[in-house]
Amino acid sequence: MRYFGTCFLTLCCVALGASAAPFSSKLLKDDAFWGDGNAEVVVFDAKEKRYGTLRETEIRHILVREDFAADHQVKADDWRATGAYPVIKLNQVITVPTGSYRYDQGHSSFWRQRDGALIKFASTTNDSCGLSYKQGNLTRNGWRYRAFTYWEGMSEVDKTARAPSGGLLYDELPFRLRQIDFGKVTLFEAPLMESVIDSKADQLRWAPAAFAVERTPRGWRVTVTHERGTDRLTFDREYPHVMVGWQRWDGSSLQRRHAIRIPYWQLNQPGDERYLQPGATYP
Repeated sequence: MRYFGTCFLTLCCVALGASAAPFSSKLLKDDAFWGDGNAEVVVFDAKEKRYGTLRETEIRHILVREDFAADHQVKADDWRATGAYPVIKLNQVITVPTGSYRYDQGHSSFWRQRDGALIKFASTTNDSCGLSYKQGNLTRNGWRYRAFTYWEGMSEVDKTARAPSGGLLYDELPFRLRQIDFGKVTLFEAPLMESVIDSKADQLRWAPAAFAVERTPRGWRVTVTHERGTDRLTFDREYPHVMVGWQRWDGSSLQRRHAIRIPYWQLNQPGDERYLQPGATYP
C-alpha cells in the first residue's frame, strides 16, 4: 500500500495535463437532453466474477432525471411542489447466475443536477441466502450510512463518515466519468471508495486513485489505478459520451450491446422488451 501511494503521488506530480477540476458541467446542464421525456437505457453483455468464476450475464444501466422532495431525498410526488429539485439517477440492474441459484442486485446513484454532487446511493442484494439493503445519504455531517444485512455483526448498521475533498464512489464511475472535460484533461487524482454492491456492510473508506484519460480510435478510455488494481472504462467519442465498456480489476467486464432513449416506465406490456434488442429504435 505504501508503494502504491508513493508511485501514485509521483505520477500525478510529473504528469502533463494533470487537472484539479477534471469535470465539465455541460452534460449536467443540458436540459434538452434531460427534458425530452425519455431515459437512457443501455444493455451490456457482461461477465461478473462470483466465487472465482466469470459468469456470463446481462446488466442494464438506466439514466434519467427526476425530482426529489424538498426535505427528503426521495422522489417527489409532485415535481411542482415547493422546494422540489432535480436530480440525475443511475440505476444499475444486475442479475448473475451462480449454479443452483442467482444474485439479483441493484444500485442507484443520485446526483444533484445543480452542482453534480452525489447526495444519495442505495444498493440491494437478493440471493438464496437472504436479502441485504444499504443506503447512504449526504447530510451536513457527512455521509449517513445504513445497512441491513443477513450477516452476523452487521444485521443493522448506522454510522456517519466524511468523504475527503473530491472523493468519488466506485459505483458512480459509469456516469461521473462521462462528465470529464474530454480533450482537455489527461490525468487527475481523486480519493475513491470501493463498491458497495455486495451483501455485507461497508467500511466507507476512501483511498488514493489516479485517472488517466486518453483518446482511442473509437472514443475515450479512462484508466483508473486504485489500491485493488486497474479498471478501464471506455466512452463514445461524441457527446454525450455513453459508456461503451468497462474492464474491472477483478476480471469482470461490461460491453455495450444496445443503447436507446425510451420512456421505459410506459413500456411495460408484453412485446415491449423488443426495444432492448440491438438495432431497435423508438418510437
